[in-house]
Amino acid sequence: MDGVKILRRLNAENTRKLPDDIPTSFVKKRWKEVVFKGKDIDRHYYELCLLSELKNVLRSGDAWVEGSRQFKVPDSI
Repeated sequence: MDGVKILRRLNAENTRKLPDDIPTSFVKKRWKEVVFKGKDIDRHYYELCLLSELKNVLRSGDAWVEGSRQFKVPDSI
């Protein structure tokens, strides 16, 4: 969720460059080749990876969205 917060802030500020301390622990092996370009991070692929992994977490029930019918707290089902 820290990555989502950072991207929201960058979009609000209309900033393109990702900060040096952006979270990358969620980047899976299949994404590493396109997300990491040498020492740099490709912002477009970073965003796609972040949203893809967030989708997977929501589907698995490891995270939920307040007020959502489809992605609600598992205990309330």
